[in-house]
Amino acid sequence: MCAFVLVAGVIGAIHLVVGWERPRLAIAVSGIVWLLYAVYEYFVAAGVLCDADCNIRADLVFIIPLLGFATFCAHQSYMGLPIPKTLVGVVIGTIASVVFVLVSENFRYGALASVVIVAGLAIGAYVIKSKWSNRGP
Repeated sequence: MCAFVLVAGVIGAIHLVVGWERPRLAIAVSGIVWLLYAVYEYFVAAGVLCDADCNIRADLVFIIPLLGFATFCAHQSYMGLPIPKTLVGVVIGTIASVVFVLVSENFRYGALASVVIVAGLAIGAYVIKSKWSNRGP
């Protein structure tokens, strides 16, 4: 576990140093997110957030995509390339929908979770269809 803390701390520090040298918001946010993950991993390893019986790897289903996305946006910003706004919306919307579904399932609102899943799939299909149909020859 200490290796995860060390690696995340080093990546966060690198992003903050690069963000200081070439001021870009995406790079600074990525560095902060990585350092927050390092703190989270430290508390999990120390047993503060989780005892020996809990499954913290389920949390990584949400954390790893966020870290990867933040790193991707930082790289795009560092290289001077635009960050695709559609990708930002898809990633944030997907994570928010999954969290909403899990919370609603936890409170025994399975029907509401099913409606959110179906609505999310319908909206996603509509967005993809409209993106592909608006392309020219």
